[in-house]
Amino acid sequence: MQITRRGILVGAILMALTTSAWAESVSMVRYLAQGGDIKLDTESAAADTPFAIASVGKTMTAVAVLRRVAHGDLGLDDPVADWVAPKIAEGLGGLNDITLRHLLTMTSGLPDYYTDDYLEDALDTPSLQTPTIALSYAFEEPALFDPGRGFDYSNTNYVLLGLILEEETSLTYAQALQREVFRPAGMTDSFVFGSRPLPGSFADVPRDVRAYYQGTGFGDGGVISTARDVARFYRALFIDQTLLPPDLLGLMTHDARGEGYGMGIEVDGDTVGHSGGDLGFSSDVRLHRPSGTIAVMLIAEEDADTGWTDDQMPD
Repeated sequence: MQITRRGILVGAILMALTTSAWAESVSMVRYLAQGGDIKLDTESAAADTPFAIASVGKTMTAVAVLRRVAHGDLGLDDPVADWVAPKIAEGLGGLNDITLRHLLTMTSGLPDYYTDDYLEDALDTPSLQTPTIALSYAFEEPALFDPGRGFDYSNTNYVLLGLILEEETSLTYAQALQREVFRPAGMTDSFVFGSRPLPGSFADVPRDVRAYYQGTGFGDGGVISTARDVARFYRALFIDQTLLPPDLLGLMTHDARGEGYGMGIEVDGDTVGHSGGDLGFSSDVRLHRPSGTIAVMLIAEEDADTGWTDDQMPD
């Protein structure tokens, strides 16, 4: 199962804005870790080529938040309004009765900020690419349902979680992920875009797309990573189980509403993972928990077919 994710609206915008002649082959990597063996299928990329992984990064945001819960510094039932700026809370209807648990599970009822209007404006005026301004595109929009009474995949939830990490840790979102996720998972080639220059080895994309990833990355999809690092993260989380205690890992993968979603993770029986899509990129990762098989596909192409990962999962 793949949840509709960040990036489904951007194809026409990219075609309109990209004026350079870009005729290079599409950068793509398929990475399969199975039974101790690594198999690679690449086109103009490698296991350590950096890609924008879009909503695949939501799982990393969720893990960072849950690690703070494990430390006792955040609570799943903390009111979100206690952790964000009053201007944001007011703009989002007061955030009444919405908790961190609701954000993590996409059950807050908050509308999605990530619209054609936001993306067009952010590409035209890069200074608009901040979490607070992004969230303003959801201000004054009606709630989709009362907290906990429904499910809707809204990127707004995870932008707020990124801001909550910043408030609680007194770090930037990029620094919080480095401390809570990248370093303990052994992810040596991952970072939040905007926190450092894009490396020369970044996947080959048009200049308009590259410029977008020199802006600020948010909690809903702001990570640049490699296929090898994504696999390292999934191994640390689900196989070695070094990132979260068993109770929180179990809670993270519990599909309470039967929507195929836990806390920042898609759940389909014994298989877990996440899909992603943003300007110029598509991504997907799946892990079969009984066998430990991990499949990662990263491609510098919008709305690409990433079903290959599902095909690699054992029956």
